[in-house]
Amino acid sequence: MNTRISAPLPEGFSWDIGERRRTLVCNGVPILEIGPEREGWMAKILISGKGVRQEQIAVRSLDAGAGWATRWMLERQAALIRVVAEQAPLAS
Repeated sequence: MNTRISAPLPEGFSWDIGERRRTLVCNGVPILEIGPEREGWMAKILISGKGVRQEQIAVRSLDAGAGWATRWMLERQAALIRVVAEQAPLAS
């Protein structure tokens, strides 16, 4: 199986790549996961906030899901960074 992600991700974003699952991470926080669901594949958005909502999107394969997720992230990059920062626990 090809696990190469062709497009470089912006600073702060990375992929956690497993055998049958990929997780898109922003500043250490998982924001989207692609994995098997019944007979197909599902991309699940794991966070929500202004400009980002939790939802599930069917994708045709793990690689296709990673491509979709990368495009999705690039369109919402600023909102994702903001939502992740808002979810971080406040220092006492």
